[in-house]
Amino acid sequence: MEKTRIENLLSLKDRKIIAQGNRQFVYQHPDLPDTLLKIPQPQTIDDEAHLVTDTWFDRMFRRSTAFKGFLREFHESFDLMVRHQKSAAPIPVCEVRGVVQTDLGLALMYERISEPDGQLSPSLIGLVQSHRLKPHHLDSLNAHFDILVKENVLVSNQNPGNIVYQTLADGSGRWVWIDSFGNKQAIPVRRWFPSLNKRKIDQTRQKFLTLAQQALGRETD
Repeated sequence: MEKTRIENLLSLKDRKIIAQGNRQFVYQHPDLPDTLLKIPQPQTIDDEAHLVTDTWFDRMFRRSTAFKGFLREFHESFDLMVRHQKSAAPIPVCEVRGVVQTDLGLALMYERISEPDGQLSPSLIGLVQSHRLKPHHLDSLNAHFDILVKENVLVSNQNPGNIVYQTLADGSGRWVWIDSFGNKQAIPVRRWFPSLNKRKIDQTRQKFLTLAQQALGRETD
C-alpha cells in the first residue's frame, strides 16, 4: 500500500471560507481559535507554486512566488516579535505564525484579530462604510501611525481594508495592520533609511486620516 507523503493533514475541504483577498482564501483554524489560515486560490497558482501572472524572469529565477507575500509578512512580524518578546504590549501588525500542511495545500498561519464577542475586528473602510467610525478611532489611528514610524515598520500599500480596529475586553482598543506589510524592494532602502520610510508612512497616515475625518464630518452634519 502506498504511503502518503504527509500524514494527518489538517482537513479544510469541508470548512467554510470566512474571507478572501485578491489571491487567497481565509479559513478559521479548526483547532486554534486565535489563528486564521490563508491558502492561495487555485486559479492564481500553477503546479510549480508560481503565480500565473508571473513574468518569464520570475519563473526562471524565483521559486514559490505564490508565497512571496507571506515571506515578507513573516519576516516583518518575526522581527517585531523578537524585538518585543519581553514586552506585554502587542505588536502593531498581526503575528505571522508559520505554515501547516492541509488537504487543500500549504496554509499560512496568521493571528486572528477579533472582538470580545468572537467576531472578526472591522477594518477602517468597514467602519466608514457602516457609519460606525467614532472620534476615539481617529485618535487611536494617529497613535498607531506613530508606532509604525517608531518601529520602522514597512507597509506596502494604502488599502484601508488592510488595517482593523480591535476592541479589547476592557473597552480600550488598538489598530492592527493585517495584510501587505514587509519589504517589497530588491534593495531595502526604506529599511536602511528610516526617514524615507517615515515619509511613506506619513503619506498613508494622511490618506487614512482624511478618509476618517471626512466620514466623521458626514456623521455630524
